[in-house]
Amino acid sequence: MSLLSTLDIVNAACAEIGADPLQDLDEDTIGGQAASLVYENVVDFNLGLEPFEFKFEIRQLSLIAGQAPPSGYTYLFDIPGSRSGPPRWLSDDLTDPNRIYNQFRLIKGQVHAMHSPLYASVPFRPDPKNWEPAFRKATVTALAAHLALALASDLKTHNTLHARAYGSPQEQNRGGEMRNAINNNSQATPPRSMPVDDNPLLSAWRS
Repeated sequence: MSLLSTLDIVNAACAEIGADPLQDLDEDTIGGQAASLVYENVVDFNLGLEPFEFKFEIRQLSLIAGQAPPSGYTYLFDIPGSRSGPPRWLSDDLTDPNRIYNQFRLIKGQVHAMHSPLYASVPFRPDPKNWEPAFRKATVTALAAHLALALASDLKTHNTLHARAYGSPQEQNRGGEMRNAINNNSQATPPRSMPVDDNPLLSAWRS
């Protein structure tokens, strides 16, 4: 069966622990927590472990017409879409894979810049159909570990599945099946030079 939807992923996890499939994502677990909330927590955590390439999309920034921003920059942009974090990088020339645009500031979720147009690599929460297979496998296992507690209060099964998904505690959730997903992402992502010392995205994120 192809795992193309959120409900598919949840029911695949249920199958891992021998639980009956759910009819919808609002169905409560024994502990009173909707399966959708368990799913969202696990997926958000897993996506945050690594800059997985499949969660990024290239978007042109949306120019806000009118008066120049008071920051002293020439242009003001919105970042389109319901992103899950700050842009990974900006560029004013997508034909150059190593070109990073740094003449901007990220202020309250908007980009203040000196040039237009601009493009950004923006993170989103991707649908399961767009997940890389190794990430999908690790996420199903991790979700099954959480559902083992929520549906059956089975700590032993939880611990076994959690170790399969993430490895030992010393690996800090980056071992097990998740290690395969991380390795696959590293091999599929070409290196891109980025000037760290003068990167407004990193400065905004750290502050």
